[in-house]
Amino acid sequence: MKVIILMFVILPLLGCSSLPNTQKKSTKYGEYIYHLSGEGKPAIILEPGMGNDMSSWQSTLERFEQSSQVFAYNRAGFQGSTSINEQRDGETIVLELRELLTELNISPPYILVGHSLGGLYMKLFANAFPDEIAAVIFIDPTHHEMREICKTADGEYCVNEIPWWAKIILPDAVANEYKQLDRSLELSSNVKNFPKVPVAVLSAGKIPNGVEDTDKEWLESQQWQKYFTTLSPVSKHITCRSCGHHVHQDKPELVSEALGWVFEQL
Repeated sequence: MKVIILMFVILPLLGCSSLPNTQKKSTKYGEYIYHLSGEGKPAIILEPGMGNDMSSWQSTLERFEQSSQVFAYNRAGFQGSTSINEQRDGETIVLELRELLTELNISPPYILVGHSLGGLYMKLFANAFPDEIAAVIFIDPTHHEMREICKTADGEYCVNEIPWWAKIILPDAVANEYKQLDRSLELSSNVKNFPKVPVAVLSAGKIPNGVEDTDKEWLESQQWQKYFTTLSPVSKHITCRSCGHHVHQDKPELVSEALGWVFEQL
């Protein structure tokens, strides 16, 4: 069972291709590879999950572009992106992203889109800069209480350390962000200033191989997803029963549905 989390991280990296028209921008924090396309406001900001770079949005990029201007990038530690900051917790990553958007003259308000751990980062971004947010779309996001199950005797979903063989395959960013995961979860648990903007949540409903539909950990993870709809009085929850963790890749049309709903609320 413990291999499940690692597979979520590793598999999407294998055979990935970069997004078209990538560029590099320097800021006071470092250098970042990014992609910018489409037209319109508010700009859509894409934040991938742990282990993923911006190429994870390849299958849905066109759908985002049809709605507005779209920005995607590689966090520091992924190919082409570097930072002077050794600390890789969510607060640091949010500050680096905001500085990059400022340097590129991508003005707020933003529609934030975050997958997995990227969802947790976008929650922190919205909390830190509520006046700059138009809406948030969470894609199977990471809940701040995910470590609670790890404290139980049968916490089968827990991975306390990334194995040596995974460190060889994965970018340095993965290990560095994982080291700061507890700090990022703590920051997320203290969110008190989330803006009252439209929130759409796309959740995976497919039961992983080897997991029973009565497993405590699996049932708990489904309840965690519902939490994100409570962040705002205006929310929509879409669960895809045929989708795994990468909902936007398994069923890209759900991205269009979520975006359509968001723009109707604006």
